[in-house]
Amino acid sequence: MALTTINKLSLREQFEANLIVSKGDVLIRTFQEKDITPRYISWLNNPEVVRFSNQRFITHTESSCQSFYHSMASSPSSFLAIEHAEYGHVGTLTVHFNDNHGTADIGILVGEPSIWGQGVGVAAWTLAMTTALKIPKMRKVTAGTLACNAGMLSIMRKSGMVEDGIRVNQELVEGQPYDMQYYAYFSNDS
Repeated sequence: MALTTINKLSLREQFEANLIVSKGDVLIRTFQEKDITPRYISWLNNPEVVRFSNQRFITHTESSCQSFYHSMASSPSSFLAIEHAEYGHVGTLTVHFNDNHGTADIGILVGEPSIWGQGVGVAAWTLAMTTALKIPKMRKVTAGTLACNAGMLSIMRKSGMVEDGIRVNQELVEGQPYDMQYYAYFSNDS
């Protein structure tokens, strides 16, 4: 694809056209409507899985998941499925692009607690981050999580992100206030 053509594409279009899909046993791909299964919905309604996410305040249904899927399809964001060679579909990633600023913000949900701590999240995260950073206009990839979310902090640190800011006592988990910690990875061109 010619550079002039690439520059006319949105960040989302460039990301999806160049998606690096696998690393070891982990694969990421565009989330499809057929991925809205009882298993997927159960992750979103599992208090352990969404403990640190604002998804914990919502009761998810097939209809609500379809609405989210369709809203993502018509947005400047990418919605991805995470698959494992042995366990199948195990989670999701969101990548929210800002074309005006050359930034992307990544979020992840690894829905299968039995595979937590096995490197699946960091592998999927790194695939998404690496793909985003290959976009010519991408300056910065960001993410945030609560200070009590050790798993997410580990993913961000292992992927090479650096601290980028803190919002003190930003959100409550089980009645306790926690800081929101932000991380970033800057492209070599920034």
